[in-house]
Amino acid sequence: MLKEYILKSLKITIGVVIAILIAQSLKMDFYTSVATIVIVSMLSAKIQSIKLASTRLLAALFSLALSTALFAVFGFSLAVFALYILIFTFLMHKFDTKVAIVLNVVLVMHIYSIKDLSFPILLNEFGLMFLGISVALVINLFIIDIEDELIKYQKKVESLFHSILNNMGKCLENRCKTEVVRNELDQLDELLSKGKVRAYNYMNNYYLHENNYYVEYFSMRKQQYYTVRLMQKFIKLKFLEKKEVKLLKDFTDNFVNNTKVLNTCESQIKILEDIKYHFTNVAELPSTQNQLQNRIALHQYLYSLEDLVSVKMRFIEKHEKK
Repeated sequence: MLKEYILKSLKITIGVVIAILIAQSLKMDFYTSVATIVIVSMLSAKIQSIKLASTRLLAALFSLALSTALFAVFGFSLAVFALYILIFTFLMHKFDTKVAIVLNVVLVMHIYSIKDLSFPILLNEFGLMFLGISVALVINLFIIDIEDELIKYQKKVESLFHSILNNMGKCLENRCKTEVVRNELDQLDELLSKGKVRAYNYMNNYYLHENNYYVEYFSMRKQQYYTVRLMQKFIKLKFLEKKEVKLLKDFTDNFVNNTKVLNTCESQIKILEDIKYHFTNVAELPSTQNQLQNRIALHQYLYSLEDLVSVKMRFIEKHEKK
C-alpha cells in the first residue's frame, strides 16, 4: 500500500507540473488553475474517470454558455454571478452531475474577475479544463500491478477454507472443538474483507479492460463464508449415526477449493446426490429423540454442503480459466 500511496502522490505532482508547463507555454490566462483540474480529475477511480471526463467537458460547455448569456444580458455583478451559481448547481444536482460543479464555477470566476466576454477568453477557460483532464487521463495510465498480491490473498483464503472444512469434518466425529472453527472463520472474514478491497482497487486501475474476476471471487468466497458460519450450529451435537457421519466427513475432508475447473463441481454434486439418496432410501429411520436430532442436523449440514458447491459452480461457469 505504501508504494501505491507514493506512486499516486508522484503522479499527481508530475501531472500538475506538466499541465502548468504546457498551459504556461501556450500563454493561457489563469494557467495555474489547471493544477486544480488535474488534482480533482486524478482523485477519481480510474474506471470512472473517462465518464467523469466527458461529463466535466460537457458541463464546461454548458457552464460557459450559461454564464456568457447571463453576463451579456445582465452585466458583471455579484448578483448575476450568484444567479449563475444558483441555476448551474441546481441543474447539476438535478441531472446527477454534481462532480462538475466545483471546477466549472472556478472557470466562470475567472470571467467574472476580468469582467469581459470574448471568444479567446471562453476558449482559454475551456482549454484549461480540456488540458487538465487530458493530462490526468494520460498520467493515470501508469499503475502498479497488484495481481500478485491478490493471488496471495486467494491462496491464503483457499488454505484457510481447507483447514476450516477439515476441522468441521473432525467436529462431526466429535474430535474437534467448534471454537477452533469459529476462530478460523473470524480470520477468514478479515482476510476476505481485505482481499475484496484490494480487488476493487485492482479493478479500478484500468480504463477499458474489464477486470472484475477477483472482486467476484472474493464475493463468492464471502457467500461460502456465510454458509459455513451457519453450518457451525449443525456440528454441536454428539453424533451417533456412524455411517452417515462418515459419508459427510469424507466429503468435507475431500472438498476441493479449486475455482478453475468445472469438472470438480460436477463430480462433487454427483457425490452429494449419492449421499442424499443414502439418507432418503438406505439409512435406518431414527428411533429415538437423540437420533432424530442427529438426523436433522446432518440433513441441514448436507444441504449446506450443496450450497457451497453450487455457489462455486456458478462462479466457475462464469469465470472458468483454461
